[in-house]
Amino acid sequence: MPDLSPFFAPKSIAVIGASERDSSMGGLVLQNLQGSSFAGPIYAVNLKGYGQVFGVPCVRYLRAINDSIDLAIVCVPPAAIPRVLRQMGRLNIRAALILTGGLARQLNFSSQNNEKIARIAKELNIRLMGPNCLGILVPDHKLNASYSHLDALPGSAAYVGHSAALGAALLDWAGARGIGFSHFLTLGASADIRISDVVDHLATDRRVKAILIHLEQIRDANRLLTALRAASRSKKVLAIRTHNRGAVANGISDVYKVDAEFFSRAGVLQVDTIDGLFQGLEVLARSRPLYHRNLAIVSNGLGTAMLARQYLLKNQGELAPPPSAKLIQSQTWFHSETGGNPAVLPPQSSGEDYVACLKALETEPGLGAILVIHSPNRRSVSADLAPALLKYIKRSRRLVLTCFLGGLTTQSARQAFDSAGLLNFDSPTEGVNAYLTLSRHAHAQERLRETPSSDALEFAPDRDQAERVIAQARQDRRTYLTWPEARQLLRGYGFKLVGSTFDTDFERLLTRLTPRFFPAALRLVHQTYSYPFAYQNVPAARWRGAKIELADAAALRAASVELTREKNRRLPDSEILGWAVQPMRRKVDAIQFSLGITRDPTYGPLIFIGEGGSHADMLVDRQVALVPLNSALAKQLIQKTHGYQVLLERSEQLVDDMERLIQHLIGLSQMVIDNPRLMGVEVNLLLQNNSLPVVLGVAASIGDKVSPALNPYPAELEEHCVLKNGLAMLIRPIRGEDEPELKAFFGRFDAEALRLRFFYSRLKFEHLELATMSQIDYRREMVFVAEDQRGILGEMRLWLDINHNELEFAIMVAPEAQGTGLAGLLMDKTVRYGKSLKVSRLVADVLPENGAMLGLAKHFGFSVGSEDEIMKVTKSLD
Repeated sequence: MPDLSPFFAPKSIAVIGASERDSSMGGLVLQNLQGSSFAGPIYAVNLKGYGQVFGVPCVRYLRAINDSIDLAIVCVPPAAIPRVLRQMGRLNIRAALILTGGLARQLNFSSQNNEKIARIAKELNIRLMGPNCLGILVPDHKLNASYSHLDALPGSAAYVGHSAALGAALLDWAGARGIGFSHFLTLGASADIRISDVVDHLATDRRVKAILIHLEQIRDANRLLTALRAASRSKKVLAIRTHNRGAVANGISDVYKVDAEFFSRAGVLQVDTIDGLFQGLEVLARSRPLYHRNLAIVSNGLGTAMLARQYLLKNQGELAPPPSAKLIQSQTWFHSETGGNPAVLPPQSSGEDYVACLKALETEPGLGAILVIHSPNRRSVSADLAPALLKYIKRSRRLVLTCFLGGLTTQSARQAFDSAGLLNFDSPTEGVNAYLTLSRHAHAQERLRETPSSDALEFAPDRDQAERVIAQARQDRRTYLTWPEARQLLRGYGFKLVGSTFDTDFERLLTRLTPRFFPAALRLVHQTYSYPFAYQNVPAARWRGAKIELADAAALRAASVELTREKNRRLPDSEILGWAVQPMRRKVDAIQFSLGITRDPTYGPLIFIGEGGSHADMLVDRQVALVPLNSALAKQLIQKTHGYQVLLERSEQLVDDMERLIQHLIGLSQMVIDNPRLMGVEVNLLLQNNSLPVVLGVAASIGDKVSPALNPYPAELEEHCVLKNGLAMLIRPIRGEDEPELKAFFGRFDAEALRLRFFYSRLKFEHLELATMSQIDYRREMVFVAEDQRGILGEMRLWLDINHNELEFAIMVAPEAQGTGLAGLLMDKTVRYGKSLKVSRLVADVLPENGAMLGLAKHFGFSVGSEDEIMKVTKSLD
């Protein structure tokens, strides 16, 4: 990632294009810098040769400043920016904040202008932020390098977005509510530095507790997803997405489903409104951990409690299990009506009564959050309840949300809870919405850290056959696969296809048919319908090009004439490619699914599944997932569909049917990873009780190679080797599924060995840490593990530092494998990997008492130095 410290913590600033004219953006920036009490020197630059601008010294040219400049803020017309950049290059100024275009629409940059200034800046080794941006505000550094009409209040949340107009409005919104920021900036057109770069920087700042993001364009989904996943492991990340494009992935009608999948795989909470963005921030900032995603409701009124319950269930929230504590059953009313949740206390209940109920609830092991509702009455006043509740909730281990209903008599109670930083709401609906926000965030975090199952494909894909099929299509200059080619492709990835005979000559086809084909289905295969999604987003209106329940050859011949006539009427320009005959095998209880591969213009390859068949609304039901998929993600994808509800009703062997669907989705995921030219694959799959699912039809298309948003497992880095003792070993990248083996690997070491590796004493490794260590992005982090039948016996962990173009490493070898040469093999693998990345050097920190590691480093030609009682080992790879 780039070093952004000159932007967020500059020691000196030059504002280029500043004047005292009312419309001068540079003048506004100067006044904001002065108003924020920026401590470093500020200079104004203007060709008109002013002596000063708003009391700031002004010169005509940058070269006239007798000081080093950390940050240049550029407020000149677009045509002058290349000249300014070249001046900066000569003076070794490496950071430019370009605000041009942020106020005047006629000064906005075109994409060609953006590319031009980005190219010039790259040649001169200058980093750019903007153009068309609002600027940067960092309250802790007393920095307001923007033309905003307001300064930001200090806080622990960072905001980064694309739109300057939206950013200014958000700043105003937050100021009115007393919400502060650690950083506030918009990037505009992002000619160089992008949101992913800023997220990486913010993720390393300990002051930042939460990151709020507004996204318009996404140029590199893989880079952004990598940054978001890394940040969301340690920060609370919320995002809102706006679109200015009409392009949607083929076969998908709702682009927001794709956005939701992207953010979910990143562990990010997606919101839909500006209010949702900040309310989500407030809820997450004040909340305690949610150990179970369910809600218990406590109230002194049945009506308010049931309203909260209804709203929770309507919005797919989960009620906590009914409490088993006898105290609750004896002290609550309407137990038979509510089943114990909500717990309805008598109207006159005191603060002590509420506390007693909460204490009893907290003994329930499966309880998640509690919503406390109080309705004031003559015998129970909110102000009287508040002290006892406040004292208890502040010490509670559970997440407790409170709602004091009313207005006149509840103000002091609400103020007391607000002042204590507790979650307090005006209505039960707001309280339930807060819980739902926390539940969605917890779900996103669970998905981020979920341990994938060890289930792999139950077969070895025929990759060679797939490559041959695609190569033949490219050689023929076709962007579609023929009927036989598409079937070969699926067969190579584990699909069973209904028996079919295909021929380009209809009469010759008839001579090859046997009685097993009848009753038969005849399909006219033509060019238009050889492409997937060839129905202009109206699947129900698609002409099927097929006739079914044909009893004999005479019926087939009559059907062929009718199909040809209909094809010529509907699609006169579509070339007939041949004919296919299939035996009718459908049963009454069969279920059809539509599944396959598509490609989003922003996010790349997607897997989809939904209910199939001529009567299904396929586009509405289709759910999508990014590749790669594992079994857990595939199962979740299926369960989102309406087709899954049909499966629950009809399947006689639900577990088996689900396993088969999961395997097919994983197979499609592997298919597009192995064959990145696949643009689309559409499969009509038939599930029949007591038999394997079969493919009725398939269409596939190809195009340019596209990489997935998530980095797939790099199988090409696997390597077999032999140790000194003759034992075979596999060295490979780590997988998320390796978490149990990784835990067992660390369990092979004593406390002292772990201290030498981790620099502090430890013995236990929890799930969240192990998930982080095994679920890596294969881009900025790489882990090689060495294994045999005994499990993982060695680990080499590598981190790429883009700023310094170096690769940091750490190594461990299990006691039983030490002295076998395994450490040397891992080090050799690391050297070769580093050279493939073209890094300049390998580096590591080693404790002085770790003689084995220091000896290995010296053996491989590392230089050894010391710094703050730590040994630094370095090897140049240039």
